[in-house]
Amino acid sequence: MKLSKLDFVDGNRFKRGVDMDVNSQLLTVALKEGAQPNWQLIDQQIDDAGYMAVEWFSMEKGELKSHPFLKVAE
Repeated sequence: MKLSKLDFVDGNRFKRGVDMDVNSQLLTVALKEGAQPNWQLIDQQIDDAGYMAVEWFSMEKGELKSHPFLKVAE
């Protein structure tokens, strides 16, 4: 399965719900409004594509927050 096929990814945004800046290796995944992402599944899909997910970001009350993926934090 690919990231774009996950049920919480908004495939109408970016290129089938996913945008990657190849220079910075920053992957942006568009989420459907109100959807709860499965971070373990996202991590696995990124690994399967040959990359290592290091951290994910969220906007909380207008502030950007950084969250490490578990395998990186260990």
